[in-house]
Amino acid sequence: MSDSGPVGFRVASDKPFLIGLGVLGGSYLLIIVAMVLADLVFLNYADQPLLGNEMVKQGRHVDLGVTVATEKGRRYFFRAGKNETGLRSSRGAMFGAGLFTAPDDEVTLLAVESGRPVTASLRPEVRLSGIAVTNNVATLTTDEPHGLLWGEFIRVSDADAAGWDGVREIADTTLHQISFALDSDGAQAGSLGLSKPNPLVQALRSRDIRFSIKLSLISCTLTTLFSLWVAVPIGYVMSRFQFRGKAVIDTLLDIPIVLPPLVVGLSLLILFRYMPEWLSDFVVYKWPAVVLAQFMVACAFAVRTMRVTFDQIPQRFEQVALTLGCNRRQAFWRVIMPQAKGGLLAAGTLAWARALGEFGPILVFAGATRQKTEVLPTSAFLELQAGRTEGMLAVSLIMIAAAAVVFIMARTLGMKRIFA
Repeated sequence: MSDSGPVGFRVASDKPFLIGLGVLGGSYLLIIVAMVLADLVFLNYADQPLLGNEMVKQGRHVDLGVTVATEKGRRYFFRAGKNETGLRSSRGAMFGAGLFTAPDDEVTLLAVESGRPVTASLRPEVRLSGIAVTNNVATLTTDEPHGLLWGEFIRVSDADAAGWDGVREIADTTLHQISFALDSDGAQAGSLGLSKPNPLVQALRSRDIRFSIKLSLISCTLTTLFSLWVAVPIGYVMSRFQFRGKAVIDTLLDIPIVLPPLVVGLSLLILFRYMPEWLSDFVVYKWPAVVLAQFMVACAFAVRTMRVTFDQIPQRFEQVALTLGCNRRQAFWRVIMPQAKGGLLAAGTLAWARALGEFGPILVFAGATRQKTEVLPTSAFLELQAGRTEGMLAVSLIMIAAAAVVFIMARTLGMKRIFA
């Protein structure tokens, strides 16, 4: 005789619940992916031409268009604005943005509507009017202002002499001249092509950004070592022992996590006003300040991770070791630490990644001096301050790549539950 169960009983489907979880969790993942893809897509990875001054004057469209004088046979870069549909010449219309060769002595901007402000851009490609070499330093003269600055880079291509082609750092510049060093065997060139390398190449070739990469790697590594040195004993004590004042210490450990990073940097700056002068001079606005600012924030995350790690290791293992003749120190190193290596790796990885992205305390306590206290976050800030959005995004992509590599290595080496 079979038991068919209560009449009318029906098990509810799990699909709505699972769909809800997927929507809520997936939306956050989608935002992260979209942010990274936006950075990747925004940058133009192709070399860009050197362009002269803007030729389109301010004003309003009259009779559905504005005529701009051009040089027949010369290349121009056109970008339509929000009040233009494109550009018209004798060879047809052009829409969007890009380089074109002028077929006539004038082109017409096609307006969306008469009377609207002109927002399009038309700039000529720079031509070389002279090439001179003195003591292996090349000086190029252009017929239009090139807009490049000292310390930026250009790509030389299609030179008719050896020792010219490649990415060159600009050693000196004026409105119509660019100077850069040649290889030792560079001969006089009669013709060559110039372009601006993509932002990633410029960032990786820049001495300032290479210094910030080096300082970031060194400071983040030192911060991680110091954080683990402090996090292991604090995490062990907070996990294993009960004592008076433990709640106060627990609160103090959370302060660097909940405080705005800017406040942490300001507090460090005020603290060192009461330190001996020799110590303050050695730390404040120097590279040790970078490490200390990173340490104050990253260490708090490492302590929390190590405490969770020790909480997940049963105390019974340690008690058994003590009954078998081990003292507390031997039980810690022989029983507890081998089981905590996954958490140790997670704490180190989290501290390293947190130190890499630290900006506020470093800016206040260490400053953002080029080739002195400049790390990757401050490099992005300085690029943004200088109006170089592409350079800032290039530095951001370097930081994303560095963080991704560290996490992939950590997971490959065995970081599992604690930071999964």
